[in-house]
Amino acid sequence: MGLRADQHLFLSYLLLIALLTVAMSVGADSLLRRQLLATIEADLRRELVLGRALYDGSPETSADAIAGQIAALSGRRVTIVAREGRVVGESGVSDGEAPRADDYRVRPEIREAIERGEGRAIRYSNALRADHLYIASMAERGDVIRLAVPLSEINQALSQVQRGIFGVGIVAVLLAALFSLGFSIAVTGPLRRIGDAARTLASGDLSRRITVLRPTELRELGLALNSLADELQKRIAQLEGERAEMHALIDSMSEGVLAVAPNGTLRRANPAAQRIFALMPQAGLLSPEMVSRRPEFLRIVNIALEGETVPPRELVIGGTSLIATAHPLPDGGAVLVFLDVSELRRLEGVRRDFVANVSHELKTPLTAIRGYSETLLDPDLPLELRGRFAEIVRLNAERLQRIVDDLLDLSRIESGGLDIEPSWVPIDRMAQEVWRSQVAEQKDVELVIDLAEVHERVWVDAEAIRQVLSNLISNAVRYTPQRGRVTLRTRPGSSEPRRGSVDGSRAAARSRTVLEVEDTGSGIPAAHLSRIFERFYRADPARSREEGGTGL
Repeated sequence: MGLRADQHLFLSYLLLIALLTVAMSVGADSLLRRQLLATIEADLRRELVLGRALYDGSPETSADAIAGQIAALSGRRVTIVAREGRVVGESGVSDGEAPRADDYRVRPEIREAIERGEGRAIRYSNALRADHLYIASMAERGDVIRLAVPLSEINQALSQVQRGIFGVGIVAVLLAALFSLGFSIAVTGPLRRIGDAARTLASGDLSRRITVLRPTELRELGLALNSLADELQKRIAQLEGERAEMHALIDSMSEGVLAVAPNGTLRRANPAAQRIFALMPQAGLLSPEMVSRRPEFLRIVNIALEGETVPPRELVIGGTSLIATAHPLPDGGAVLVFLDVSELRRLEGVRRDFVANVSHELKTPLTAIRGYSETLLDPDLPLELRGRFAEIVRLNAERLQRIVDDLLDLSRIESGGLDIEPSWVPIDRMAQEVWRSQVAEQKDVELVIDLAEVHERVWVDAEAIRQVLSNLISNAVRYTPQRGRVTLRTRPGSSEPRRGSVDGSRAAARSRTVLEVEDTGSGIPAAHLSRIFERFYRADPARSREEGGTGL
């Protein structure tokens, strides 16, 4: 038999507090050891300052005597070592009795003091057979004064603290055991009552209510169960609301939805379906034949009423291209969904025309490049023809490059990979650069730049506006006859509030600049003006093909 919830809580809290006590003991031992070492080191350094002052101020006194005086003041073991490593004085010995044979420069604290002025080491002393903390410092007289403290003092202090922590830990564990026992009983008692009430509610008796005063979490749980019982009594009203919400959702769909009853009559049609099939808003009790007499439509309805799902298929009703699908309902009826794809099919036709046009545009320069390059391979070709043919190859290669660049730009725009980085751009200078890149001089076309003074510099992406101007001016030059004129002008546009503005004042407004390119060519017929920004569309396909346009 498993443990009850109160037993689980009791043992869990007891184990947790015991682990915390052990962890605190280990952490306190390490922290106290570091703190005691730091305190003792600080005391030793202060005592070294006094010792250096006493040693440097008494040059006539023997080193053994001064070591004894420093030891008497500090209570530490004191050793004075000459720079060459010989012991010249030590506390606890008479004058002249300090050992002189050993070279103390091999001690790490002595070596560090000689090299850096101060040294520190914790190591085992062979002479005293115990671990010591050594602090050494260089005196002005050139000798090293070293103080030593046995670590046994620190260990004794730590042992006393550890015994205190252990005692406190035992008391804490006992108190925690009592606390966890009482807490587990206080928690599991209300839980049992809540469980009994929940089982009663699950059996269908919604009149049962739970009263729990503490703890707060369990009281909130009891209140939640009471709220649940109240909500269950309101379920019928909620279902009605959900039904109305479902109808609103279906009515807002852009796809046409038809609900058909098991007897074949139309149960419901959303506004999109009413528009597609030209139905009246109250279109109930209509037969499928009254909706549409198309055999494909009637076949979809019959298949769905027979209990089979109809996968998406395309049909045309009243000149409208539709993607239709149908699903049977549990009550024997069916739901049909129609997606209007007429615009998509039109765009696909435009795209097919575009592919054909681009294929022609690519084929023309490729054919020219291939033909003239093969001719250039003829070693007997005259030099003047060789240069002219090479120029024709270059021009067709540039035309091919422009087509490829247009396709790449279109791909970046459609994939969202076109990054806009605006900056202040002098529009007149950029227009001149774009103009020089065209072949306007060959057609004797005049460029007129008319810029408003307040709009000489505009906040745009330099490369993007360069491409726009290049396209506009290139088209204007292409369709402008000899001795024609192309005009680039700017004029103030409408203002828009600056980002972050809340009052709409003129000070918070940002003016716009309108760029216009006008030519004296044949222009675009009025019938095509509404479609000039439509992708792949060309106002005059024959002339565009002749001039090299792609419709991008």
